[in-house]
Amino acid sequence: MFLSLQTIQRYSYTIATLCSLGWFSCGDCVETPSISSTAPASAAAGSAGILLVVNGNQFQRNSTVEWNGTARATVFVNGHQLQATITAQDLAAPATVKVSVFSPPQSQPVTFGTAATSPATSSVKMDCAGGTSNVITFAVNP
Repeated sequence: MFLSLQTIQRYSYTIATLCSLGWFSCGDCVETPSISSTAPASAAAGSAGILLVVNGNQFQRNSTVEWNGTARATVFVNGHQLQATITAQDLAAPATVKVSVFSPPQSQPVTFGTAATSPATSSVKMDCAGGTSNVITFAVNP
């Protein structure tokens, strides 16, 4: 099924709606990330800095790991893994830390056909949500 540019604009279809209906590919859209685990899951207070591996889904090249809401230097490994530098200062005292991943919203061009027999000929910019993942706790143990 093809949607006209006017139909998309008239009904203000969202990326999520159009993707869920399978009307076009949404592979480039930034979705809200989610975290499944970290490695390590904890560290000792007063220890040297660590490389925190964050596992999950929907990570993007511009996603950042947040440590109690503050962005940390982050390396994108793939869509399921990020690495963040956690400093000795971050681990100085015992604490329960909130770890999350933030992916900024983006506007992506979406090309779609205007009739069943025509090639994809029209495009429109669709806003992609992005957002902050679920929070997972990290223990800095005494």
